[in-house]
Amino acid sequence: MVNIKETSGLLLAYLGDAVWELNVRKHFINKGYNIQNANKASKNFVNAKKQSKIFCEIYDELPEEYKKIVNRAKNSNIKTFPKSCTIMEYKHATAFEALIAIFYENNENDRIEELIKKLEGDV
Repeated sequence: MVNIKETSGLLLAYLGDAVWELNVRKHFINKGYNIQNANKASKNFVNAKKQSKIFCEIYDELPEEYKKIVNRAKNSNIKTFPKSCTIMEYKHATAFEALIAIFYENNENDRIEELIKKLEGDV
């Protein structure tokens, strides 16, 4: 069990990235997608631009305790950024991934699945 209050925001994002991708892939496999379609659909959910968008849409709904943790991740000293998104999008994506780690560590996996289902229309 990871101590989410004391673990660095970047480490939480690292964990959340893996948890998010695994859950997204499982979701599309369970819906009966073949490998090509599952991969295409998953890529739409597992990228900084999409994660940033999701984060901005749900941030206001988060409990204050979660906001403090994800803000710590967002404000981490990130040294490199991909060219596929803006710096702010990448910071928001990092915060989103930390949030996914919080959900995972708090056994709130249903919240992860809810996010995936909510976004499924975007695929």
